[in-house]
Amino acid sequence: MKKSSPLNERYPTISVGPSISGESAGDRERIIGLGVSLPLPLWNRNKGNIEAAVARQMQAEVSISVTEREIFRKVIEAALTYETKLREMAMWRPDSAEHFREAAEVADRHYRLGAVPISTYVELQKQYLDAVEGLLDTKKEALEAAAQLELLTGFPLPLARTTLTEEKQ
Repeated sequence: MKKSSPLNERYPTISVGPSISGESAGDRERIIGLGVSLPLPLWNRNKGNIEAAVARQMQAEVSISVTEREIFRKVIEAALTYETKLREMAMWRPDSAEHFREAAEVADRHYRLGAVPISTYVELQKQYLDAVEGLLDTKKEALEAAAQLELLTGFPLPLARTTLTEEKQ
């Protein structure tokens, strides 16, 4: 980061300008001159302003550093969450949801035939819903982490897009 101090406050303000005065009391008299004005004392006049500007600059640099660290932390957190959810999804069998659905249908058929009591049937249906909800929650969390990662980095993640388009079809 480029460090600079306010150059306009470093030196005193010096003004240079022409001056003309004229009189016509009998004779006509005209005086043309050059005027120079400068503040006294000539040294350390704006020291307070310079120190205040340097302090504001340091405060801005610290603020940028804190923001960069916060964004870096969020990127790492989202990347780790995304990676964890992808690993978790990789352990599933591709037909897990279909397998759970078939098991629930078999339980329903057996209940209707009277082979399964109501408590067992309700428990099987509850477990089916819990399993499917767990699968969908993991996918949702992976997509949320991918979206957060895209938002923070500005780079699209092709795996997240593939997953979204596959589910739409």
